Amino acid sequence: MQVGRPAAALFILTLGACSSAPTPGAPAPAATAVTYSPVIDPFPVIDSSGRVLELAFLGGFNQPRPQLLDVNGDGKLDLMLQEYTSRLIYLEREGTTADSLPRFQVRSTHYAGLNVGEWSRFADMDGDGKVDVLAEWPSSYIRYFRNTGSPASPRYEAAPDTVRDAEGKALFADRQNIPQVGDIDCDSIPDLLVGRITGIILEYISQKPAIPAPRFKLITDRFQDLEIITGQGSRHGANTMALYDYDGDGDLDLFWGDFFEAGLLLFENTGSCAEPKMPQHGVRFPPQNPVVTSGYNAPAFGDLNDDGRSDLLVGVIGGAYDPNRTTIANLLYLTRDGAGQYRERTRQLLPMIDVGSESMPVLVDLDGDGDLDLVLANKIDPADRKTSRVYRFENTGDERHPSFRLTGAMDFRGLYHYAPAFGDLDGDGRLDIVMGSFSAKMAWYRSDGTTAVPHFTVVDSVLVEITRGSNTTPALGDVDGDGDLDLFVGEASGTLNFYRNEGGPGRPLFTLVSDVFDSIDVGRRSAPTLVDLDRDGDLDLLVGSDDRGVVLFRNEGTKTEARFVEDVSFRVDVPPLASPAFGDVDGDGVMEMVVGNTGGGAVFLNSVSGKR
Repeated sequence: MQVGRPAAALFILTLGACSSAPTPGAPAPAATAVTYSPVIDPFPVIDSSGRVLELAFLGGFNQPRPQLLDVNGDGKLDLMLQEYTSRLIYLEREGTTADSLPRFQVRSTHYAGLNVGEWSRFADMDGDGKVDVLAEWPSSYIRYFRNTGSPASPRYEAAPDTVRDAEGKALFADRQNIPQVGDIDCDSIPDLLVGRITGIILEYISQKPAIPAPRFKLITDRFQDLEIITGQGSRHGANTMALYDYDGDGDLDLFWGDFFEAGLLLFENTGSCAEPKMPQHGVRFPPQNPVVTSGYNAPAFGDLNDDGRSDLLVGVIGGAYDPNRTTIANLLYLTRDGAGQYRERTRQLLPMIDVGSESMPVLVDLDGDGDLDLVLANKIDPADRKTSRVYRFENTGDERHPSFRLTGAMDFRGLYHYAPAFGDLDGDGRLDIVMGSFSAKMAWYRSDGTTAVPHFTVVDSVLVEITRGSNTTPALGDVDGDGDLDLFVGEASGTLNFYRNEGGPGRPLFTLVSDVFDSIDVGRRSAPTLVDLDRDGDLDLLVGSDDRGVVLFRNEGTKTEARFVEDVSFRVDVPPLASPAFGDVDGDGVMEMVVGNTGGGAVFLNSVSGKR
């Protein structure tokens, strides 16, 4: 069993490194490549209500930005979703579930390899019947990807220059404001609306031809004379829009989501296609029961349950009204009934593991039944924003056939950013916890329960206090071969602290060796774990981070004298705040990896080589 602390992730391709198990007495084998592949649903996972999480290891969302379009030409609207900078997640719709919720399969976590910056919009810009892409270019300009494939098999080519206006000036769109494309005046030419943080909207029309990139003519820098003021009646901020014929009168109405607006605003077009006319003040939508969230809501309309009526998706990016409370409930699905009324069906459309934000996973046999359970901590609990929580997913299967169920939160409260590391510190045969948190201090919790029913009691609230920094993330492992567990600690600045255990049986004593261990610095938020990745008999060091992903430092020393050397060939594509955990979940003799991340979920990576 691994003794250590995991880290976080989402979009993964491959990584390198591992060897076959060594023969006793033989020289350690040379490291060979191991490939890891992400699997969204490797085994059954059920939440506490009994809902099957079909997309369990998608990774969680904090600021989803949805779009609905028929990506594969099968006549059904699919879901394109952006959570992280530059990447789009493509989810193909496969019909509906038994309770009429749309059902999706993940087809790509980096759709077409497109680098879309902070936002994107799909629209047929050149009139060839294929959907092109407008996206954010660095420094808030607009990039164009032309679809040179077919409707069923898109292929995108980036234009060599930014999108420009009719005079040749580059168009500027604040990266926190998401523009919208739609034929407002019904002339079959796509119009472009660009919101400003001041609450006004610029209106452009496309100038044909759109090759190699569209050009737009500015019609007005104050569309419909609107200055949208939200919140307490005096503020406007980052915004996003949707254009949709809500009232069925043949022209497009405007929907506005704003940083300072807790819901959606509808500006109903009471004019015509030839002469749009919108009121100066929007009404909260839906009128009968308005959406209320933490703000900055991104709407998308389309028929997702095949009843012939347009449904509404709302991605909650998180605005002025405590986004910590919507780190789970942030992809709202509303259906429209026969009377035209919208009804909220769910606030978490996609069935996946999500405990909020900045998840920290551990794979550990918590109940002593011979299989690994999943423990997942968060930054701040959305249901109780005075504390972080540590959640337990019990393995109700066995060591060869895992099956997980969320059984609730463990009994830890009062601090933020909990980060647990499990190991037997006092030699009683039961797992204790070294608990990191937002502070510089780490606590020791002794297991006072039984092996089957663990219960943890604090023994020392300041077992270790690092010399500087915060966000303590501990990892335990015997790196000097003396039979007790030593301690590595990651922290906010990205360096590592190393403490040697110089205590005796029954009482650990961690002595600081270095607060910049081996000069390792992975950037912001180091999250270490110790595991014998290459199976050569000693512990290797893997460090998750915010911007460098997961970094491997191979132990090229021995069991008693560790010498960690960075393996630059080891690469795994992960989202921010990566924090890895390892364990042989399915009993095949090769360790799998679970990674937490800023989105609050978990990603499962299966080793597709080195299997016995």
